[in-house]
Amino acid sequence: MIARDHIGFTTVPTRVHVDAWRVKLFCRAIGETDAVHWDAELACAAGLPGCPVPPTFLKALESDHVSSAALLTQMSAPLAKVLHAEQSFDYQHPVYVGDDVEITRCIRDIHDKRNGELTFVVIDTRYRVGSKDNATSVQTILLRNRIGETT
Repeated sequence: MIARDHIGFTTVPTRVHVDAWRVKLFCRAIGETDAVHWDAELACAAGLPGCPVPPTFLKALESDHVSSAALLTQMSAPLAKVLHAEQSFDYQHPVYVGDDVEITRCIRDIHDKRNGELTFVVIDTRYRVGSKDNATSVQTILLRNRIGETT
């Protein structure tokens, strides 16, 4: 079981630079074919101020800050029993190639279901560029517990 005293833990903000090459590799990995995400000339021709990152690219930036695995390790969670249950994003402003994104993560909740067989960890993440909140996300991680089993 994960101690509930981790609820409220917030990471120190970190700035992560959005690199064009990394965005292009991410697009290839997810099958994104719209070159507006990595070709500055196409983005400009489309009337954009720069190359917008694909929405789920923000998840990739988390690993340059404090990954979910790193957070769970700090909580002494058994990583072999972890599943990424879901993640949702709320966007206020686009993030562009070349931006420096400030990322902060906070453990919002830890709760059990099925009489302790399942533990859910809910993590809020905030993405800012300059003084603007660009996006937030809520991630739910599931840990499968076996009652009576030691880890």
